[in-house]
Amino acid sequence: MQCELCGKEVKKLIPVRIEGVEMQVCEECAKFGIAPKSYSRKPKTILGRGVSQTKKTKTNRPKRDLFDSLKTIIEDYGDIIKEARMKKGMDLKELAKRVGIKESTLHKIERNELEPEEKYVKRLEKELNISLYEEGEQDYNMSSSRNEFTLGDFIKIKKRK
Repeated sequence: MQCELCGKEVKKLIPVRIEGVEMQVCEECAKFGIAPKSYSRKPKTILGRGVSQTKKTKTNRPKRDLFDSLKTIIEDYGDIIKEARMKKGMDLKELAKRVGIKESTLHKIERNELEPEEKYVKRLEKELNISLYEEGEQDYNMSSSRNEFTLGDFIKIKKRK
């Protein structure tokens, strides 16, 4: 029989898990993995007063979605900027100077070819007295049965310190 890792011919192969792949390897290559019996997908148990209990998690409170507070720019932002600029009687060059961006960049924004950065959106809103963000306060109905898992149940978000 042949080792799946190094290709060496041996009499006895050992089943191991190396980087998530179960392989049949020789004794020398077995040190690079773990035995399949030593890992488990079951939750770890907590021992308390001689009785084995599984770890409990809170499920009462709905989790806050990361994208609920995310601002989204309206779809026809370029047309709104252009109309507001013309109502104020400004040309492209003048508005670009007041906002602090290049004239060519503002022209691309007005043609919806380029989405403006948040700091420029705020400056354009202030200068033209318009609102370019959608109202994102939508209420999503939570399903009454929490027995189903979603992708969000498996994601772990690490916060930077």
